[in-house]
Amino acid sequence: MSFADTFLTEDLTTLRQKLLYHPLWTNIEQGTLPIERLRLFALQDALVVLQMYRLDALAIAGEADIAAQVLLINKLLPKVGGHEILIRFGEAVGLQRSDFEQIEPLAGCMALTNYFYWMLAYGTPGERLAAVSASEDIFIQICLRIAPALIKHYGLTETQIEFFWGHKALEAKVAPIDQQLLQRESEPAQRIQITRAIRLSHEYELMFYDTILSAPLA
Repeated sequence: MSFADTFLTEDLTTLRQKLLYHPLWTNIEQGTLPIERLRLFALQDALVVLQMYRLDALAIAGEADIAAQVLLINKLLPKVGGHEILIRFGEAVGLQRSDFEQIEPLAGCMALTNYFYWMLAYGTPGERLAAVSASEDIFIQICLRIAPALIKHYGLTETQIEFFWGHKALEAKVAPIDQQLLQRESEPAQRIQITRAIRLSHEYELMFYDTILSAPLA
């Protein structure tokens, strides 16, 4: 099951399959994705990870309900350190730490993060939760699936790909919190809003993956 499956008012299976089995990931599994694309992914995803910290912090600050605020704080804490181990992965595929200091976002990366900020500014609590959590849920599934291929085909070690393996522990801590927060959003109108937020989140994430594959390499 994926995030909010029981809340959806439309079938998003096909869209989710496009994300889970996007050529970016299947090429990694086959060992055919050029190392330069792995470097590009590391840089662009570093931008997303940094924005996630800020998005979670702003969501905490904007939450009026103290119980929900505490849950959001507990959701942020397990993510701390993710940016550092992503840099470690980047260095393992040939990047320098300095490369992560001045990253120019690609259009798909910018579109995805801008969507999250738009939801934070204008969405309901349920929409804000759904937009980000649906993206995190899909990416966790992807990370756990491609991690063995990064070792097999690209000669990386488990320490170098901790960013990917680490999502298993992250899921165990974050998923129950998401479910608790989601239980507050059970009205029919809320379920429609949540479904739309998830669909858009997936569509923007698809743009992000497309951009990684299509962007010219320097």
